[in-house]
Amino acid sequence: MMSVVNLTVRSGKKIVKAMVTDGTGIMEILWFGMPYIKKSLKIGEEYLFIGQTKKSAVFQLINPEYKLFSGQQKVSENEILPIYSSNKNITQNSLRKLVEKFLVNFLNYFEENIPKKLIKEYRIMERKSAIKNIHYPISMKEIEEAKRRFAIEELLILELGILKNRFIIENSNSKNYKVEGKKEKVREFLSQLTFNLTNAQKRVIKEIYDEISNGKIVNRLIQGDVGSGKTVVAMVMLIYMAENGYQGALMAPTEILANQHYLGIKERLEKIGLRVELLTSSIKGKKKNEILEGIANGKIDIVIGTHSLIEDDVIFKKLGLIVIDEQHRFGVNQRNKLREKGFLGNLLVMSATPIPRSLALSIYGDLDLSIIDELPPGRTPIKTKWIASDEDLEKMYNFIYKKVNEGNQAYFVAPLIETSDKMALKSVDKVSEEIERKFSNKKIGIIHGKMKAKEKDDVMLKFKNKEYDILIATTVIEVGIDVPASTIMTIYNAERFGLSALHQLRGRVGRGSKQSYCFLISNSITENSKQRLSIMEETEDGFRIAEEDLKLRNSGEIFGLRQSGFSDLKFIDIIYDIKTIKLVRDECIKYLKEHKGEIENVYLKYDIEQKFSDIQAGN
Repeated sequence: MMSVVNLTVRSGKKIVKAMVTDGTGIMEILWFGMPYIKKSLKIGEEYLFIGQTKKSAVFQLINPEYKLFSGQQKVSENEILPIYSSNKNITQNSLRKLVEKFLVNFLNYFEENIPKKLIKEYRIMERKSAIKNIHYPISMKEIEEAKRRFAIEELLILELGILKNRFIIENSNSKNYKVEGKKEKVREFLSQLTFNLTNAQKRVIKEIYDEISNGKIVNRLIQGDVGSGKTVVAMVMLIYMAENGYQGALMAPTEILANQHYLGIKERLEKIGLRVELLTSSIKGKKKNEILEGIANGKIDIVIGTHSLIEDDVIFKKLGLIVIDEQHRFGVNQRNKLREKGFLGNLLVMSATPIPRSLALSIYGDLDLSIIDELPPGRTPIKTKWIASDEDLEKMYNFIYKKVNEGNQAYFVAPLIETSDKMALKSVDKVSEEIERKFSNKKIGIIHGKMKAKEKDDVMLKFKNKEYDILIATTVIEVGIDVPASTIMTIYNAERFGLSALHQLRGRVGRGSKQSYCFLISNSITENSKQRLSIMEETEDGFRIAEEDLKLRNSGEIFGLRQSGFSDLKFIDIIYDIKTIKLVRDECIKYLKEHKGEIENVYLKYDIEQKFSDIQAGN
């Protein structure tokens, strides 16, 4: 112990600060709200401090436990003690005693849930040993082996659950179907378009055609950046199935998006002799009954809707293809419920959230992957600028004012809805006050997550119809309708958003022919923030941005992972452990083939059932 002092910070909080050394370096130790500790610490004495280290300007320990060593007593280098999440009502020592007692009484009840073949082949620590060693290891080697075992276990549970779903679909009786292969209506539809399909769109259409031609169940994720033309690909396949006697369903996450899809294709489909209808929660009474009857008797070829499509009263005569727009808005449960309505299980899932291929194969293991990695020619790139100074901020406001006067519309996005005492971040409330002062003669709308779905849809529709010049929002606009006149996206506290989220928000503008702009407001000087904002200025390539997002953020923050179950992993890092994920995935595929889709280990089977009931409940 080198020194120990009592300090009082501005808030009045008492801190005990000690400086210690072990002869190889110096560490700072802080105790918050425990001024009495100073009396029990003596300069020059030798102590054992137990806690988690943190790197600040120097290495720190916060609120550690400690023991005094005297006389011949020495600190054991091999003494490794666990640190548990706790609160002021229970000490670490009490928790350790409880865990120790639990292990003595119940450790033998933990049965092995990893197949013996895998344990032997990959030298995996057995379950009982791993549980013991994760709490009371003899050395760091045992800790690492226990962590490795639990990483493989949690991946095995997740991947087997995902892949078992795929195995059932691929081996279902409905795969023995035939499509005549008529394409006349598809050709008529394509001839109506004012643009040519990109090579990437043609490639993805061929991939799906080939599967259907061979009688294979289509189970595919279509990934493509904002504006890459995923919807056109989906429409081609819906028309193809309708022409060959099968109904189609397109499910969107919101009523306003479903309506946009419907209005965008209704006229074109009617021109080629196909009937399309919209089914959402706001359609009621006689109109709804007519649509339900048309779906049931097969007179409606394609139905577009929201969650209304999975209601029990929606019965299809011959459903051949389901398209789900924006995968992350729907869960496993909802997806399967819609599929159960189908005569066939053909499923296309569209997502504008770019995820690197290696990761997507694991996260969406029950889906094949098609990537539209090409944007239509002639699109005007969005000009992106990082705003860091007050001077640049004023210039930005003046520029936006001028553009709005010219008839353009603008988004202003804040990370919070209401002002917080705990975080010095912009809120919708605060931004609204500022924008109303600076744009006093403009019509301003507000949208955020606390509003009801109907209210949000109404605001977005008014913005699209130019009843508002400016929309102040949170990230609820990340997935939304096209507003061609919106050419300006301004994001406050941009350092608080991940790259993928920033990219999604930027994708809300640039939908028309006019030059669009994205302003990222941030005065953060951290290296991570600088890298993130510089990447946004450099590129609009969603897949490059996704790769960089993986490097700069931890896996729990990656957009779109929560619904997949991957964000719940405790021992695996999906960014850095790609090889382990691939290894476990390959072993799961082999296991399901060898055991004809059955999970023979009853403990593993139970864990999978529990895991997937949790994921589905969360959606």
